[in-house]
Amino acid sequence: MVKVKMFGVIRLGSGVKEFDCEAKTLQETFDLLNIKSAPGAEKFSFNDAIVFINGTRVTKAKYDLQDGDEVWLMSPASGG
Repeated sequence: MVKVKMFGVIRLGSGVKEFDCEAKTLQETFDLLNIKSAPGAEKFSFNDAIVFINGTRVTKAKYDLQDGDEVWLMSPASGG
């Protein structure tokens, strides 16, 4: 089981705070997020997020997940 947590714009835009899943790849977590999102919600992909797995930043979209991993999907910071 993989725990996926959303933060920032991804959390607000999807309407999903967190979920548990049996995803085997990082791409699957985005697919599941987009399925679980509120009707009409924005769709998100790896390019829309800063991704951490077990506290380590991941910079490549191709990543295999292991049972017990915790994935954080964070929106990139923006300022004015």
